[in-house]
Amino acid sequence: MSRGALSVPRASALAVLAAAAAAMCVFRASALVGAVALLAGSARAGWLEPDPSYQEAQIALRMATRDTAGRANDPATLDSLGAALLRLGRQADAEKIFRRVLALAPRDPSAAAALGKLALFRDRPAEAESLLAGMGPEDQGALLDLMSARLRRGDYAGAAELAPAAGAMGRVPLLERLAAEGAWVMSGDSVTALMWARISPVPLVRVRLNGTPVLMGIDTGAGDLLVDEGFARRCGIVPLSGQSLAFWDGSRVAVKNAVVKRLDLGGLRIEKLPAAILSLHKWSLDVNPQSEPVAGVIGLNLLRRFTPTLDYPRRRLELRRLGASSAPASDAARVPFEIWGESELTVYGSLAGGRRMALVVATGLPSAGIGAPAEVMDEIGVRPGSLSRLVKGAGAFLQGRPWYEVSVPSVTVGPLVRDKVRGWSGALDSGELWRHGVRRDAILAGEFFRGRRVTIDWERHELVVEEGE
Repeated sequence: MSRGALSVPRASALAVLAAAAAAMCVFRASALVGAVALLAGSARAGWLEPDPSYQEAQIALRMATRDTAGRANDPATLDSLGAALLRLGRQADAEKIFRRVLALAPRDPSAAAALGKLALFRDRPAEAESLLAGMGPEDQGALLDLMSARLRRGDYAGAAELAPAAGAMGRVPLLERLAAEGAWVMSGDSVTALMWARISPVPLVRVRLNGTPVLMGIDTGAGDLLVDEGFARRCGIVPLSGQSLAFWDGSRVAVKNAVVKRLDLGGLRIEKLPAAILSLHKWSLDVNPQSEPVAGVIGLNLLRRFTPTLDYPRRRLELRRLGASSAPASDAARVPFEIWGESELTVYGSLAGGRRMALVVATGLPSAGIGAPAEVMDEIGVRPGSLSRLVKGAGAFLQGRPWYEVSVPSVTVGPLVRDKVRGWSGALDSGELWRHGVRRDAILAGEFFRGRRVTIDWERHELVVEEGE
């Protein structure tokens, strides 16, 4: 066969291949366009809607509710329903389910762990410990709750025993020291008032740290006393062996454990305070720029030894020994609170008129009344402007992640409402949304209370809020 006889078929084959290649390019381009459109659609679906993890929790609740139909006496099925309710913060409904489970199966570990968590939230540590005492090593969340219950009761030896199994090995030297030598030894005035050296971005007070006059911030969102590592050396505070993680400013930060010999607050002295040492240099520059460095932070574990009042109008911190008389105004607003984990003061409210949310109260979050992950801000329709994106907030320096300034249309907490609230998008780590197995969404910060007098009533578990004069 001649070469010319092959030329037509070969040309046809080449044409077919070229056409196929062109078709494949069109197909790939179409697929790419479709994928981009799908991604864009997914991104749009997250706007003004809860994030995927919340939606998944809602789906799990619907499925658990369906599965319990006709199986009201099945403990395993009821456990699933109770867990789904608790995860979404429907605590009253979850408690009813778990109590039903214990009536059917008194040794059910899931129900006991959940009811122990609820008792801890309500600041009933003895009850929580009795429910959590039988938890096995496979349930680290329950062990952490049990450890928190023991710490709240001051059982440092019991907490040290649990710490390795609960994933807190680094805290053992501190807990053993506190168990051997005691903690929180108080003397002096039963009532004291400290004027604030600065009210914004966070309240600062002057105290004596191991006899040295220093400035410290007031932050209900911190646990133990936080001390800057440079001031720790200057004030003779020696770190113990081991490190641990502490929740502060919306994230978990690595700290060295220590015990502060004494802290003088006006005419009040506190000795043997558990403390966490870390670098506060960048935070100090943000909260007290071009002025005296801030040595540390007074957290909730100190404040809960008193009936504390943060008086924003008068710019002062008042501390009354527990049992000392206090008479708030008859028209004071009362906001119920819970304590999550070891020391996370939590209230319920809503942002921009949206769904009910759990909010951790942290007065040390700088220059804001609210802070939340970007996905929560997206849900309420709030995004930073282009200028805010160019100028990142304090979080870019403090926690290694960007915060962007936003304005939240409204924040409602019980009977309290404030509009046009300055906030930080990104100020709460996304990993903190489900930290306790129950959804929480945001930080309620100091600017929300501006012009108000806030007293923490530990007996009634309420924030007593009076409007400024």
